[in-house]
Amino acid sequence: MHCQTCQSRGRSVFCDLSEAHLKELDQAKTTNHYKPRQVVFYEGNDPYGLYCIASGKIKIYKCDAQGHQQIVRLAGPGDLMGYRCLLADEPYSATAETIEEADICFVDKKTFFHVLDTHPATALHVLSVLASDLGRAENKMVDLVHKNIRERLAELLLVFQTKYGQKAKNGGVRLNITLTREELAELIGTTQESVIRLMSEFKQDGLIHVEGRTITLLDLKKLTETANLPE
Repeated sequence: MHCQTCQSRGRSVFCDLSEAHLKELDQAKTTNHYKPRQVVFYEGNDPYGLYCIASGKIKIYKCDAQGHQQIVRLAGPGDLMGYRCLLADEPYSATAETIEEADICFVDKKTFFHVLDTHPATALHVLSVLASDLGRAENKMVDLVHKNIRERLAELLLVFQTKYGQKAKNGGVRLNITLTREELAELIGTTQESVIRLMSEFKQDGLIHVEGRTITLLDLKKLTETANLPE
């Protein structure tokens, strides 16, 4: 897999690199194929570079003292992982684990810093990504404080609709991401039992259709109202 022909590059911080910089990345990086539920890096380990996702979806989570997981974010094609800790020169603050099969490229620290030093546009892209991540973290903190579980789950499904939504035959929007009920709970800070109960209520109210782990959104307007979001 070459950086010049990578289909995910247009969505990454490397989107406007020169041919020379792309060649430098290509020669320095390594690409690995990961199976579902395979760990990419562990919380507490030292970073020696960063990871760029070519394909697949990854969950990034933290663990408390009892071993309970809290998913910090989901990452997909074009996203970087481990860059904040690399820039801060500190151990990984979370663990990254694949949700599905994934191809992920690793760029060593020296090469990445050289690209930042010699290509200011990429440095600005990285700053933009950091700012966006900070904004999402702040919004998530506000939601945890001010929104109830039902509102948080409805909002999460709407976020998935924006990122992973595909038109379904029944006129709804099928979510092209398969998570366990436990993982959905970890994303909104609740228990698996609460998510199972709420999903059942959403089905009864005609908001969603569920088949296995595949969720189809049937009524975006009512979901928006349930999430207490402006239309």
